[in-house]
Amino acid sequence: MAKLRIFNHGCIAFMVVSIFSIFSCGSAPEARPEPVAEEIVIDESSAVSVAVMPAVKKSFFSSINKEDLEAVQIGSPHSLKQAYNNLHKSVDENYSDAERTLLNIICAMMEVVWPSERGTMTAPKVHSLNQYIGIIDSVRNGIYDLSSSSADFFSILLPTMVILSSDNMDEYYGRVEESLYKAIEIKPDSVVANYIMGVLCLRTGRAEDALRFLNAANGKYAAVTKEILFAIAQACFATDSKELALTVGEQLLSRYPQDTSILDLCARAAYALCDLDKTESYIVRILLLEPDNADYVLFRASILMQKQDFIRASSLLDVCARKNQTPREYYILRTRLQCDWNKNYTAAAEVASKALTLYPEDTDILVLAAEMASLTGKPVEGLSAMEIAGKALEKDPSNAKAKEICISEMYKSGKYQQAYALSSSMISEKNVQRSALFTHIDICLALRKTTEAGNLAGRIYKESPEDEETQTAYIKVLASSGQVAAANQLIAKLLPDANSKMKSFLYYERSFLQGSEDQVLSDLRSSLTANPRNKDSLYRLYKIYYNKKDWRRAQYYLKQVVALDPANSIYVRQNAELDKLLKR
Repeated sequence: MAKLRIFNHGCIAFMVVSIFSIFSCGSAPEARPEPVAEEIVIDESSAVSVAVMPAVKKSFFSSINKEDLEAVQIGSPHSLKQAYNNLHKSVDENYSDAERTLLNIICAMMEVVWPSERGTMTAPKVHSLNQYIGIIDSVRNGIYDLSSSSADFFSILLPTMVILSSDNMDEYYGRVEESLYKAIEIKPDSVVANYIMGVLCLRTGRAEDALRFLNAANGKYAAVTKEILFAIAQACFATDSKELALTVGEQLLSRYPQDTSILDLCARAAYALCDLDKTESYIVRILLLEPDNADYVLFRASILMQKQDFIRASSLLDVCARKNQTPREYYILRTRLQCDWNKNYTAAAEVASKALTLYPEDTDILVLAAEMASLTGKPVEGLSAMEIAGKALEKDPSNAKAKEICISEMYKSGKYQQAYALSSSMISEKNVQRSALFTHIDICLALRKTTEAGNLAGRIYKESPEDEETQTAYIKVLASSGQVAAANQLIAKLLPDANSKMKSFLYYERSFLQGSEDQVLSDLRSSLTANPRNKDSLYRLYKIYYNKKDWRRAQYYLKQVVALDPANSIYVRQNAELDKLLKR
């Protein structure tokens, strides 16, 4: 009888054989062993054969109570404590290897994932090492275990905990995410797996995804868990839900009032919501715990400067200056203090110059130095304002402040067409600053593009008619475009309730609308009565008396202009000319 020889590798069969997968309490299925290749002799007359499957090994944790194993897979602080209490024995010798290993897994999770809930748990010694204990040791040492078999839930999940114990795991995020998806597929309601996935999404800049997983972790098993709620607050902050971030943060602070991480999050959320008083209160609490932390000293100094409490801000900056090393933020704040409080632009430029030597590639420092060079009209570290702003734009082509400085320098030097081209490009961008719109209006007026200036000013005025800057721009456009009646009407409407600075501007603008020199001089003097430092009014009076060849009165007003803007080479040159005229 002829016979056929066939080698069966599990791919070809002549009968249907039932295959059973073994799961233990929701854990990952044991990988089905491949059938052993065997030689099968088939009698052609009967053509019947049966492939024999080897026995499937039991799960390492098959001896553990189903409820306890599931509780560890859920992995919330509450479920882990419950499983620990059920497994804990008073006599060490009574533990099985599986129980010892599972207790070590519980303690590792509490230590690495839920440190705020760890308590006094201790794990029994393991007499024979296994892959789970090896993974735990790797996690504690900040090593991502690539050798785990991924045979069940724990061998898949445990290596992923390393992203919580080490900050240098970026290169493994892809593998960690793949493992976490497998773990969540096996146990969708696992608190620990969803939480770690949420943290991973936060680390990789996916705050919306993070919230989805963190909300899943914050379900019925999680109760009120510090780590989960803090991660939710971080995700809310990252998704611009600043109010919710602050609310969650403050809830956590009621339980952990001295946790600086929570205080920091609350401070930054309050700052983003423009609540400076609340922000400062949180920073003060941090400084009580960490009085030498320069970052928070500077943060508080920044808040005080915004509140115009310059004296206390200066004291805090002095504290930083006495340290051997001062951060870049110190130089930024010290420069701003010299400008905003002392009005000493030369001293401010000196600080900016030192900052530039220390941080020559820092965009913020470059912009600061360019601004000081623009204010003083003098180079900083041998570079003009335009050159420094250009360097900043090379590093950050979208930097709005650097563009504004370039436009301002072009405008001051009379390069109106170049300023117009850059300004037109800038105001076409999304979320452009209002200051850029006002600058563009001035450029349009200089180029006599009154229609474009009028359209832009009219649109802004319609949107916010009560805003002073908007009113200022709109009146300038009305006056420049010859709409005298409309300009006079708006000035008359605003004058009674205007503050000193605004009143000074209104009189100055009205001086251009007057019909006689006496009325012009009267308005300019009223402007200076309201604000003696109005440089525009002072300079116009200088020009009026200069044209009348009244050199002494002309110099009287021009000297005040020079005092207000000593770096302006045009004013200095004009004053020198008057000196010569007065000596004749």
